[in-house]
Amino acid sequence: MSVRSTSIPRRDLPFTADMLVSWHRVFALSCVVSALLLCASFVQDVVLYSGTKAALSGKIWLLDVDSEESAFTWLSVIVTFSAAGLLFRAAGEASMRNGPFKWHWYFLAALFLLLSFDEFAGIHEKISAALSSRVHNTGLMYFAWAAPAGIISLVGLAAFVPFIRSFPQRLAVLLMISAGVFLSGAVGFEMIGGSVAEVEGVESFRYRILTNIEEGLEMAGVLIFVYVLLSCLEDTEITPRIQAIS
Repeated sequence: MSVRSTSIPRRDLPFTADMLVSWHRVFALSCVVSALLLCASFVQDVVLYSGTKAALSGKIWLLDVDSEESAFTWLSVIVTFSAAGLLFRAAGEASMRNGPFKWHWYFLAALFLLLSFDEFAGIHEKISAALSSRVHNTGLMYFAWAAPAGIISLVGLAAFVPFIRSFPQRLAVLLMISAGVFLSGAVGFEMIGGSVAEVEGVESFRYRILTNIEEGLEMAGVLIFVYVLLSCLEDTEITPRIQAIS
């Protein structure tokens, strides 16, 4: 066996090995920090809301996962934006190789870019408020946007089945898990939380706990997805090097 003298230009690869190591370290740090922030929010809500009256004057809004001004929301914006960046890199790689699913990659990249902006601007909350002002919603439909978003997500997920099946089995399973975890939080627990908010209000102890679970599931789903993306990009970095050996 001999090694060819020609080497693949590093600029043609989506990432170098060192860059991938750095991304994995940032990913691990994001997992740890998000877990710590979620725990801090949960503990604060238990302390403030488990009594007869919430002491909002002592609340640290930076630790409230349901606030747009919190550190957890800031991290969510960064993680979803990073996922969009990784998806654009993967889309570029698929386009360069004329892959059959290049437009699926680009669509997901645009979707995560929108999710990142939504985390920052709270678009879905504004849409829900607009819908609620026109249609009377109650129970699980109290947050009006959740049910339509869930239906659209399931239809989109079904349309992406061939794309998911193109992945190695382990990564395909992780993709399904990431989608399930994210949607269970963004849609499932959002709807349950809405039914509780209608009766008890958004400052009730049960609603606060449900909100922490919801936000935690959303973040976990995105982080699992980012891990899948890093694994895919790692394969595209390693495979050309293996092919260069004969």
